Amino acid sequence: MRVIRWGVVIVLVVGIWGCAHTAPSPPISPKTLQGMVWVPPGPFLMGHDRADGQLGVEVGVDSIPRYTVELDGFWIDQLEATVADYKAFVEGTTGHAVPYWILPKHPLQDRWPVGGISFFEASDYCKWRGKVLPTEAQWEKAARGTDGRIYPWGNDWQPSYVSYNSPFRETPDEVGSHPENISPYGVLDMSGSVQEWTSSWYTAPPESTLKRQAFGEKFHVLKGGGWISSLAYLRAANRYAVISTLNQPDFGVRCVVNGQ
Repeated sequence: MRVIRWGVVIVLVVGIWGCAHTAPSPPISPKTLQGMVWVPPGPFLMGHDRADGQLGVEVGVDSIPRYTVELDGFWIDQLEATVADYKAFVEGTTGHAVPYWILPKHPLQDRWPVGGISFFEASDYCKWRGKVLPTEAQWEKAARGTDGRIYPWGNDWQPSYVSYNSPFRETPDEVGSHPENISPYGVLDMSGSVQEWTSSWYTAPPESTLKRQAFGEKFHVLKGGGWISSLAYLRAANRYAVISTLNQPDFGVRCVVNGQ
């Protein structure tokens, strides 16, 4: 992740010898890219401005100030990993199990987003698929595009678009069942459904004056909120940081592939 601020551009010059002896990246398999969408390279707005809502209620204090990030292009899963996807992973590996949590009268459904997985399980799942977890910046760009919008679809809250902690909800919805919940790049369910693990440590944004003991290489960031989350977590810029071994019912996964 390259952060641009104060109008200064830092250029890294690579020597001719290093360029000549860098092995080319292997081509990406079409099978690996199946069900993925392309997020093009370039800058985007990350984080919140103070004017984006009530500070500490709608706008996380750890998501301000807003800043510009330049990213390389990448591929991201259009849909979150489902229970069926994760079952295939469990059957194809050792040391993993299908997550289970108590939902009265509601057994797990194959088309639900898989939940109840830790950071390590999410990372192993992506690796098994020949992919990796997104960074926080990759996830946020894929969710909100380049214009700093609050939700994947725009700036206005639309409760019917989202699987979240609404009255009478007892289960998640099937992935892709809210087509209006779509990002500028065509990625679905990036608000609500399940909170998605990223590979990024929980650190302070650039130029932030916020001090927290939790900052550093202690917790990983989840994004997007889940089907048991409150409204604040459903904003693309807000962050939820937890210990990497925690596996709550709405902790899920979506993977990326870096490259052309």
